[in-house]
Amino acid sequence: MVSSVGVRAWLALAGVLAGTAGGTEAPAPSPALSAPPSPHGGEGRDERSESGVRGRSCPLWDAAESVEQYARRANLEPTKTLDLGNGVSLEMVLIPAGKFTMGTPEPPPVDEEGFRRKIVTGQAFVAASVGVLLVLLGTVVIRAVGQRRRPQYSLARFVAMIVAAGVGVLGGTHWWESARILAEAKAEYQAASARFKDSYETEKPAHEVTISKPYYLGRFEVTQQQYQRVMGNNPSRFQGRDLPVGQVSWDDAQEFCKKASEKTGQTVRLPTEAEWEHACRAGTNTTYCTGDAEADLDRAAWWPGNSGHKTHPVGRKAANPWGLYDMHGNVSEWCADWLWGYGRGAVADPQGPTKGARRVKRGGSWLMYREYCRSAHRDGSFPDNRSWVIGFRVVAVAPRTP
Repeated sequence: MVSSVGVRAWLALAGVLAGTAGGTEAPAPSPALSAPPSPHGGEGRDERSESGVRGRSCPLWDAAESVEQYARRANLEPTKTLDLGNGVSLEMVLIPAGKFTMGTPEPPPVDEEGFRRKIVTGQAFVAASVGVLLVLLGTVVIRAVGQRRRPQYSLARFVAMIVAAGVGVLGGTHWWESARILAEAKAEYQAASARFKDSYETEKPAHEVTISKPYYLGRFEVTQQQYQRVMGNNPSRFQGRDLPVGQVSWDDAQEFCKKASEKTGQTVRLPTEAEWEHACRAGTNTTYCTGDAEADLDRAAWWPGNSGHKTHPVGRKAANPWGLYDMHGNVSEWCADWLWGYGRGAVADPQGPTKGARRVKRGGSWLMYREYCRSAHRDGSFPDNRSWVIGFRVVAVAPRTP
C-alpha cells in the first residue's frame, strides 16, 4: 500500500509540473517611454509629438482588439468621411495609438537549450508516472495471484494511481507544448533572419516607437478625381478617376492638404514616416502586412510582378488588418519628414529632422521591385520631383478623447 506521504509527494510534484507547463514567462511590463532627441538623428532632429506633449495621452491599442473595439474604448468613430464637394469625398480610417518596432530588427537567437530542458523535464515526469503506475498495478496483480483472488485496490492506492496518471498527463502536455513552441520559435527566427538579411542600412537600428495619439488615415491613396476636385488639375500620366494621382511633387501634396483643410474645416496633412509605417504594419511584423512571401505581396499590392507597368484603380487588392489599401504598391507615397538616419532607443511621435535634402516616400509602386515594397523599406526624393510613381495619402487629425 502506498503511504499518504507518498501521495502528498506526488501531489507536490504535480504542482511543480503544472507551474512550468505554461511555457515561457510573460515579459514584465515595459517602463514608460520618454522621447529625448536622438544623438544619432542628426542636427535639428525633432522627436516631439505634434502638440509638443510627450508620453501617453490616449489609450494605446492592445494588439488583440479590432479597430472598432479600440474606437469604442477611445470614444472615437472607426471611420470618417471628408466632404470635398460635388459628391467627392475622402474616406478615412481610424489608426489606433500604439507601440510598434520601426525598421528591421536583428532577431535574438532561440534559447534551444532552455526549451530542451523543458522537454526533458516533461519526458522525466512521463517516465516517472509510467513507472509508478507499473509498480502500483504490478503490486496489485502479484498480490491477487498469490492470494488467488480478484485484484483489490485500497483507497490510498487508487488515489496514488490517479495522481500518477495526472502527473503523466501534465508531463506529456508540457513536453508537447515545449516542443511546439520551440518549433515555432525556430521558424520565426528563420523568417526574421531572412527579413534582416534582406533589409537596408537605412532601416537600422530598429527601435520602439510610440504613436501617442490616434489619427485618421486615407483608406485609399488620393485619387485623380479627388485631386482634380481640390486642385483643379490632374497631372497623372495614367488617366482615370479612380486611379491614384501621380506625378505630384511633395510641394503639390502639401498644397492639396492646405486646400483640403480649407474645404473640410479639418486639419488635413501628410502622415509622418512613423505614422505611415505604424498604419502599414497594422500590428504585423512580417515583410508585408499580409506575410513574407511573394504571393503575399501579390495579394496586397500592384508591383512589377502583376501591375502590367501601370497604375490600377485603388482598393482592388487585399486590405491590411486595419482596412487600408495599396500600402505596399500602386504608387509610392509622400510623407511629411525629411529623410534622415534612425536614432537609437525608444521614441514617441517622431517628426524627423527639421531640415534636409530629400523628403521621405514610403510604399512600393507599379514600377518598384518587391524589396522596395516592404513595410520597413525607406526611400526619399527631392520635394520638387514629379515622378510617374509617386502619389500620396493624407491624415486627418483625430479630436481629443475625453
